[in-house]
Amino acid sequence: MSRGTFVIAIDGPAASGKSSTAQMVAEKLGYLHVDSGSLYRAATAAALRRERDASKWTEQSVLDSARGVEIRAARTSFYPVLDGRAIEEEIRGPNVTDNVSRVAQMRRVRQWVDDKVRAAAE
Repeated sequence: MSRGTFVIAIDGPAASGKSSTAQMVAEKLGYLHVDSGSLYRAATAAALRRERDASKWTEQSVLDSARGVEIRAARTSFYPVLDGRAIEEEIRGPNVTDNVSRVAQMRRVRQWVDDKVRAAAE
């Protein structure tokens, strides 16, 4: 990141209001809110579309699915897109919620998310 770029990270347990708080802070400051959790959720949704049985997933199959995820900016935040359509509702559903922690533990998927976050920050 270039000099003068600010990064604010908020960490905490699931469903504690991190994203809502971060979005409000970003709007107040005019910053871009980059929700890395939505990328893990998008990767999970993409993997579910390919294979409903999560026990059959490998790190490579999830990563291959995730490569179809794009991010698009909207004012002070971004949102994931899969197959040309916004998937916000899908990534907040119970199937994704039940499987996202498994995906978030995959080293190469974590690297994919880091790369997407860095690209969004640029």
